[in-house]
Amino acid sequence: MQAESFPIWIIALATGSAAMGITVVTPALPVIAQDLGASSQAAQQLLTLYLAMLALGQLVIGPLSDIIGRRPFFLAGAALIGVFGLAASQAETIESLLIYRCLQGIGAAASLSMGRAIIHDHFDRMNASKAMATVQTIQAVVPLFALTLGGTFVFHLGWQGIMGLISAAGLLLFGLSLLLIPETHSARDKALSVRAISRSYGTVLSRPVFCGFMLVSALQVGAFFSLNAFIPYAYEAHGVSPWAFGLWFALTPGGYLIGNLCNRYFMIERGLERTVFIGCSLSVLSLLLLWGMYDYASITALAIALPCMLFGFANGFTVANATIAGIAAAGQQAGTASGFIGAMTMIVGGVGGAVLIGAGAAHTPLIGVIGMLVMVFISACASLTLYRNVSA
Repeated sequence: MQAESFPIWIIALATGSAAMGITVVTPALPVIAQDLGASSQAAQQLLTLYLAMLALGQLVIGPLSDIIGRRPFFLAGAALIGVFGLAASQAETIESLLIYRCLQGIGAAASLSMGRAIIHDHFDRMNASKAMATVQTIQAVVPLFALTLGGTFVFHLGWQGIMGLISAAGLLLFGLSLLLIPETHSARDKALSVRAISRSYGTVLSRPVFCGFMLVSALQVGAFFSLNAFIPYAYEAHGVSPWAFGLWFALTPGGYLIGNLCNRYFMIERGLERTVFIGCSLSVLSLLLLWGMYDYASITALAIALPCMLFGFANGFTVANATIAGIAAAGQQAGTASGFIGAMTMIVGGVGGAVLIGAGAAHTPLIGVIGMLVMVFISACASLTLYRNVSA
C-alpha cells in the first residue's frame, strides 16, 4: 500500500475513539451515580481507572507489538472498545461497569500506541510527522464536540446511550481496520518472553535522543493535562459561569488544532528538532504571559484564555513532532517507544495535575501556572539540546 493511499483517517478514528472514552463520559457521571446507587467518588473511578489502564496498557502492548506485530493489537484494541462498550451499556452495578471501563481502557491503550507505531512503520520520518500532525488535528476536534455530544446523549438516551456510542465507534473501527489496515512491522525476530520485553526497554532507554524527545513530549502533554486540572478554578474565581467557561476554554484545543495545521503545512520542512524547539519556546512564552496577567487585579476571562490558546498552539508544534522523532530514534523497538511515550504522558499529566491541586492551585491558580512553567522550561532545555546536536 502506497503512502498516498494509506488510510490515515482510520488511525485518527482510533485515537479519537480513545479520547472520546474520556470526554464523552464526563457529563454522565452524576447520572450514573444516581441510577446505580453509587457515590460520586465511585463514579469518578470510571475515569480514573480508564486512564490508569490507558497508561499501563501501553507499557505492555508496545513491546509485545515489536515481537508479534501491530495489526493484531490494533484490531484487538478496537474489539475491546466495541464489545465492552456494549457490555457497559447493559451494566446493572457500578462494580461491573468499572470492570468494563478497565477493559475499554486497555483497548484504548492498544489503539493509541499501535496508531503511533503504524504511522512510524509506514512513513519516513518527515512524512510520519505530517501524518501524526493530521491525526492530532482530528483528535483535537474530539474534545470540542464530545462534551456537548455526551450531554445530548445523556439527555435523550441516558448514560447507556453514551456507552452505546463508544461501542459503535469501536465496532466501526474494528471493521474498517480489518479491511484496510495491513501489518506494517515485518522485522519480527525475537521470541516472546519477559527477557525480550525487558531487553527492548533497556535498548530504548539507553538512547539519549529517544529520552530527550520522550521528555519533551511527556512534559508538554503533561503540562496540558495539568492545565485542565486547575484552570476551571481560575475562571470561577473571576466570576465566569460554567457555561461561559466551556466557551473560553474551547480556545485552548482550538489553538492546538491551528498549531497542528500550521505544523503540518508550514513547519515540518524546517526540521523536526527546530520546530519542536520553537514550540517549546512558545509554551514558555505563553505561561510567562499568563503569569504576567496575574499582576493585574482586573484580570479578565480573555486575559486568561489568550495565553492558554497560545499554549495550545505551541503544543501543535511539539507533540506530533517530538512523538514521531522519539519513536524514530528507537529503530526496531518502535512499538516499545510508542507505548512508553504514551504511558509517560498519561503519568506525568495525572501526577502533575494532582501535585498542583495538592499544592493549592485550586485556590491560587498562579501556583498551577508556575508549576506548568517549570515543566515546559525543562522541555525547552531538552529541545534546545536536541536542536544543537542536529545543527552541530
